[in-house]
Amino acid sequence: MATRGINKLSALQVKKAKPDPDKMYKLSDGGNLYLRIDQSGSKYWIFNYTRPFLGKRNDLSLGTYPEVSLDDARTIRDEYKKLIKQGIDPAMERIETKSQKQKEAENTFRIVAEAWLYKRELEQKQDEETIRRLKHDAYPYIGDLTFPQLTLEILEIKVFKRIIERGALSVAKRLKSDLNQIFKSARKKKLIQYNPIEDIELPKPQGGNFAAVTEEQDLAPMLNKIWNYSKLYTRCLLTTQVALKISVLTFQRPGEIRKLKKDYFYREERCFKFTASKTKQLHIVPLSDQAFDLIESIIDLHPYSEYIFVGRDGKTIISDNTINSALKRLGYGGEQTAHGFRATARTMLDEILEQRVDFIEHQLAHKVKDNNGTAYNRTKFLNSRRAMMQEWADYLESLLLPQ
Repeated sequence: MATRGINKLSALQVKKAKPDPDKMYKLSDGGNLYLRIDQSGSKYWIFNYTRPFLGKRNDLSLGTYPEVSLDDARTIRDEYKKLIKQGIDPAMERIETKSQKQKEAENTFRIVAEAWLYKRELEQKQDEETIRRLKHDAYPYIGDLTFPQLTLEILEIKVFKRIIERGALSVAKRLKSDLNQIFKSARKKKLIQYNPIEDIELPKPQGGNFAAVTEEQDLAPMLNKIWNYSKLYTRCLLTTQVALKISVLTFQRPGEIRKLKKDYFYREERCFKFTASKTKQLHIVPLSDQAFDLIESIIDLHPYSEYIFVGRDGKTIISDNTINSALKRLGYGGEQTAHGFRATARTMLDEILEQRVDFIEHQLAHKVKDNNGTAYNRTKFLNSRRAMMQEWADYLESLLLPQ
């Protein structure tokens, strides 16, 4: 039974209410809710209340009948009364809610992501691979969604489930990092209060070494594809071609190769000198004739960059995935990685060229202790290592087919 003084109207009364051709009139449902009937017959729900703090009466439209039913109007009225008790003006709350929804609609995932990328471009960040991941694995599925729509469940189903099912766990990991930064940007814009990316759980990739070719019969065809990369992919950068070859010839860590600066190149000594990322000690990389000529061919290609291997923008270094992407294009995804060239060289220098293991370990910038416990010495066996690097380059060259 309805409380006295409230919910006075019935659904039938509301439906049968007729217009007065001379004037507008109102039917009270109690609780400050009214049905207003205009001369034209249009029916509007009105909530009349005292505005918090201002103390002034205000009429707030709750919508038209029959689009908004009697029960709907009562529900809205009761919600607004709760707001008033909290000192919140329903009219202002409605404006703010509408503004927030408009703001969300104008800031879809794609729009916020593009703004984030533009900011990084101004900061001269290298984002070619990030852009590729977004275009391939994010934009087609969530690009037009607003951030409140991007729940944990939606992200898992529309984005990460697809990537995991195709076995690309490394892509999923990198994309998660990309999306985390974009969602942080959205939170700063007050589009969300909670970042669901933080709760995305990805399967851990199985342990093991970096994929590497370690048999001569497999190495030869791979080398021929690498040395013909520019013919197979005519749009590839010259720096990518050279970086691929230098990765094989010098077998240094991928991060060290892509970050090589022109200052690290000692022309007269025909070597690189830089601080090894693992040992934190000065490391010397003797260059074979083949490696030296390759570096000479691009050292002046980008005069305004301090780096040797510069990306498509002509300023910043190639991305951390450039070499691995090139290997995938050549058909070696899962069989050979940039880091795997170290294992390739180590195995074949030992088993085929029969080089001393300590020479190889020094050239890999591993910490090697001699009989007296002395740690890595950057100049130890330098002449022998120089000879080894030339023999390695000549061996690789012997596997290449005539051009």
